[in-house]
Amino acid sequence: MKKIAVVVQRYGFEINGGAEVHARILAERLNVEYRIEVLTTTRKEYIEGASEHYDEGEEDINGIKVRRFKVCKGSNGKSSGNYLRRNFRYSNRKVTVTNFFYLPLVKIFYRKSVDHDLLFEQWMRSGNFHSEELINFIRHNQDLYTAFIFFTYLYHPAYAGLQVVGHKSIFIPTAHDEYPFYYSGMNKLFSQPKFIMYNTISEKELVERNYPQTKIIKSDIAGIGFDKPQFELQSVKVDCQYFVYIGRIDKGKGCKELIDYFLKFRESYKGELKLVMIGNNYMKKVEVTDDIIFTGFIGEEEKLSYLRGSEALIISSPNESLSMVTLEAMIMGKPVLVTSKSEVLKSHIEVSKAGFIYYNQNEFNRQLTHMLNLSEEGKNDIAEKGISYVENNYSWANIMNKFDQAISYVESNK
Repeated sequence: MKKIAVVVQRYGFEINGGAEVHARILAERLNVEYRIEVLTTTRKEYIEGASEHYDEGEEDINGIKVRRFKVCKGSNGKSSGNYLRRNFRYSNRKVTVTNFFYLPLVKIFYRKSVDHDLLFEQWMRSGNFHSEELINFIRHNQDLYTAFIFFTYLYHPAYAGLQVVGHKSIFIPTAHDEYPFYYSGMNKLFSQPKFIMYNTISEKELVERNYPQTKIIKSDIAGIGFDKPQFELQSVKVDCQYFVYIGRIDKGKGCKELIDYFLKFRESYKGELKLVMIGNNYMKKVEVTDDIIFTGFIGEEEKLSYLRGSEALIISSPNESLSMVTLEAMIMGKPVLVTSKSEVLKSHIEVSKAGFIYYNQNEFNRQLTHMLNLSEEGKNDIAEKGISYVENNYSWANIMNKFDQAISYVESNK
């Protein structure tokens, strides 16, 4: 049986980040045909300064060997991060009448430094998942594995690991439109993989447009498979109509705007209505109101029970490479309302016709009103379209076949 390593920054049942859940589900599916080992860190939280959560060493999670490695003591990457962000921001901005006097000076101040590559490396090593022990393990044990599957372009395990075993790697970048994606140091990262497995066509187009070298790297589009829930879903204790948000509750995920939009909508809506927000809350200031329910992190069955009882799922994140929860909602026959700021989310809705898109407060209000007044026929039509979209594009049989081909390609083209 071929031995495959899945390398991801965090791993565990209590982690609800999209890429990490993707890695766990994929690892468990692949473990049927391959001998899977997960290489990860001892960290649970992505936030800066988080402490160790897991013990170093090996453990078994649902039949898969998980090797955890201690992270390095974090160095301060704030100054290098600020430089990289401003270098990208100002070097690409055009001079206009309004910025004529200050922009040329700022461009000079944040021009590409002779130490640019060094600053990028410093910034990457300052992240919360920098583990030299993990990279050294890959370096010294690479011959034990047929292939390495790396997750997420943004973190050190993929960045450094690909430089060691890029020749036998499958890279799942989970890339999206955000500042770090454009840092010039990423050129090295996107030059290393033997095979790239994208989540969506939108992600593939984004990567190839900005890193043309990836066009000659063998690639495919797989995402992840979804099945209808097989267990009995429970009733939830919400005594009125409600919408649901599922994911990390963070300003970067558009949650502040979502809360503001929802509360403004409630000012004019006459009936009882709530927003249920499921996931760990990383927002420092959250308005306390009876109209919003924060559940915290909950189990899969309870999460899907909330989803089943809702009017629709709302996804406010501008940065998505797949959005697993969107596809979960669709396979359950639920409408999805998404922000226009994410090309991936927009594509899901435009192709499937199983939801709606909001661009601003007025559109948000209009779409919520429309969904609250859907007839049974309208709800059934959306449900059929969503289920069909997921079954046609995200079946496990198709996805496993694509990974079989990718592993065979890597094995025969080292």
